[in-house]
Amino acid sequence: MKELALSQQYAIVALNGLESLHPSVAKEAVIRAVAAAKVLEDVLTTIEETDTDVFVSKLNEAVECARNLKKKEGKKIEKEIAELLEADGLLEQVPDILGCDMDYYTAGVELKAYRSEETMYLRLREGLRAEILDEGEISLECAGLLWLHRESGCIHDLFSVGEQNQLQKRMLDLTVENVKYRILWEAEFHTALESFVTKFLKVKHNLFKNPYLEGINLIFPYLERRKAIFIDFVIFNTTVEERRIAVIEHLCKMGHYVEEVKSGNETFLKIDNAYYRIFPSTRRAYKVPIQGANIVPVYW
Repeated sequence: MKELALSQQYAIVALNGLESLHPSVAKEAVIRAVAAAKVLEDVLTTIEETDTDVFVSKLNEAVECARNLKKKEGKKIEKEIAELLEADGLLEQVPDILGCDMDYYTAGVELKAYRSEETMYLRLREGLRAEILDEGEISLECAGLLWLHRESGCIHDLFSVGEQNQLQKRMLDLTVENVKYRILWEAEFHTALESFVTKFLKVKHNLFKNPYLEGINLIFPYLERRKAIFIDFVIFNTTVEERRIAVIEHLCKMGHYVEEVKSGNETFLKIDNAYYRIFPSTRRAYKVPIQGANIVPVYW
């Protein structure tokens, strides 16, 4: 398998699950990070090989590129990176899980999302997690990937709240050891999104309190990258397991990869590389109760 460039590695993890046909705050953040990654690809080699002045110059260029990215340029970058990964079988466009929600599929709205190839997605995600969380050296490329995920609001997809504290300590230790890590970790381009995100969150209907607005995520805008959905069905006198099976069948019918995953006393649904909780619920439409199930994202 050919070696993946920094922007490709980042995009495989960050684009997974994001809608592909329509713009979104989360996708805009990711595309800005892809633009920054393309600028940095040639300088995120080993610490010893990268000249500090060149590194600082390229990093500043990457930050400005991300901050000043126009919508037309962003669409072009998205098209290029998506087509490149699709050609290698590492990315595909599938029905968006939001299309399984009662309000959407009954309205006939077409929604598509990116789905990364599972093996490569897990390899890149777990490789990044292992290098950051385990003892040992952290490469400049790994630090660069972490920085891109941080600036685009993807941290909570990769690390739990407890792990974020460990991550923060690891990176702070690195900033003391080497000036390049310090310069990288202090650089920001997320501020270009803050006013938009704040306005977006004020009008968004929040069903659940986000438990991951802690640690690193307090510093950066929270971008909800996954959706909670409601699937309607009427199955009286059935067990919880039978209702779960009905939901799985519906999701599979809509084009998703679904499997049950045990975690302690809970059973999660793994849907297209992401984990969800499922529990019975009732929604009212024109005062008529509709039985169904809520599917809610799980953040570790």
